[in-house]
Amino acid sequence: MFRITTIFLCVLLTAAAIGRYRAEESVRKTRIELNSLETSRLQELESIQILRAETAFLENPERLAKIAEAKTDLRPSTQEQMMTERQFASAMHGTEFDEVPLADETPADTISNAIAMAQLSGSQ
Repeated sequence: MFRITTIFLCVLLTAAAIGRYRAEESVRKTRIELNSLETSRLQELESIQILRAETAFLENPERLAKIAEAKTDLRPSTQEQMMTERQFASAMHGTEFDEVPLADETPADTISNAIAMAQLSGSQ
């Protein structure tokens, strides 16, 4: 009886030792993977910061104005280049200028007209 108990306890101890070894090995691998992921995360954060700085530089209005001035001959729009409300509505409806009714000058009508024109342009 003593011999069977001793053998059982030795097998149990061996199984416990193997289980603990496997658990420690699993924890070790997980820690290595976690460290690798943390390093990757920090590198990505650094890359994001660099990209944000580059974007801020590239979108700088003064810089863009200098490039536009050097590369193009664009100037601010003049009053003659702007369309009136009736001209715009005529162009959107595809009708003659005189056929477009004038809208009231209340803000609600202006907004309604803008929405109607946007819907009209979306359906074409």
